[in-house]
Amino acid sequence: AHAGATPPPPGTLPPQSPGHTHAVTNLVSFKSASGIFILSSSLDGDVKAWNGTTGQCVASESNGEGVVTMSMGADSAGKPLLLLGLESGSIMVRNLEPTPKIQQAFAPILKLSQHMTAGHSGAVKALAQGSPGTFYSGGMDGQALVFEFTGDLGL
Repeated sequence: AHAGATPPPPGTLPPQSPGHTHAVTNLVSFKSASGIFILSSSLDGDVKAWNGTTGQCVASESNGEGVVTMSMGADSAGKPLLLLGLESGSIMVRNLEPTPKIQQAFAPILKLSQHMTAGHSGAVKALAQGSPGTFYSGGMDGQALVFEFTGDLGL
C-alpha cells in the first residue's frame, strides 16, 4: 500500500487477497514473533495465513483434500504445531514457524492415517490440543482418539 491509502472496511479483505474457493471450515488465531495471524482452513484443501492487521494473505498451503477442521498443538517440547483434520480421516501435522531444521513455515511434518498408524475411517470433524505432545480427535466414524507425540519430530 502506498502512503495515504485507506485500509479496507472492517470485515472485508483487500482485493489483492485471494480467498478460498470452497467453504471455510475453521479459523485459528496465531501469534508469533512476526505478528498476529489468522489461519483459515477450507474444503478446497488449502490452509491460508492472513496478516491479522492488514488482512493480506501471506501464505497458502495445499493438503490435497478438504480440510474439515484444524487446531493448534505442540510437540513434547512445546514447539507449536498445526493439526489439520482431513476429509479422508487422516490428520496432517505441520510446523507453524521456521526452525533451524525446517526453514519453511507450514511444512508438513507427518500424516497420521488409519492405513499407517491410527486414525479415523471417515472425516476428522474435531481436534483439540492437550498438554504438550498430546491432542485429541473426533471423527465421522463415532470415535474419539487420543494421540501422543513421542520422540523428536525434527523441529
